[in-house]
Amino acid sequence: MLPGTLAEAHSVHTSAAAISTDAQKAGKSRSWLKRGGLAALGVASATGFGTYALAEEESEHGLHAPDYPWNHEGYFSSYDHASIRRGHQVYQQVCAACHSVQQIHFRNLVGVAYTEDEVKEMAGEIEVTDGPNEEGEDYERPGRLADPLPRPYRNEEAARYANGGAYPPDLSLITKARHNGANYVFALLSGYREPPAGVHVSKPIC
Repeated sequence: MLPGTLAEAHSVHTSAAAISTDAQKAGKSRSWLKRGGLAALGVASATGFGTYALAEEESEHGLHAPDYPWNHEGYFSSYDHASIRRGHQVYQQVCAACHSVQQIHFRNLVGVAYTEDEVKEMAGEIEVTDGPNEEGEDYERPGRLADPLPRPYRNEEAARYANGGAYPPDLSLITKARHNGANYVFALLSGYREPPAGVHVSKPIC
């Protein structure tokens, strides 16, 4: 082969190699672009889905209550017994006028908020309908530790009649029955404010 032909062949080979290298770089660039695009789509999709899920949750449960730093949330934490005692006193003085706690008995307060003697004295202050006796009649007796805390109404119908058709919920398991549990209850109880000027708020039923 002539020297000129060799030079031309070498030049063509070099050009082909350069084109192949450029094609590989372009392919890698396109590959990274694809990966980056897919990642971006994934983030956008996740963000969009998260926004949609949050909107769905808010439409069902309302706005989220703030997260409060409860002392009992840790693995080795326990309830504040003095706080439980104050909570029971508030229930007796305020909430018990409308709301029941049918799942809570006097014995549940022993060692949690009061001593046994204190709870026995508390239970003995109420009259409980029991029976039948030997004559087949119901009778009244002082309360015992095994008795549930007294209800404000005899049945749901009486509760609705006294509250304009509304039924005050039982509070025994209210933190489990409401979304966001204790945060919801605390935000509800501490969130009342004076209405803005010009806004009329009807009087509460209960």
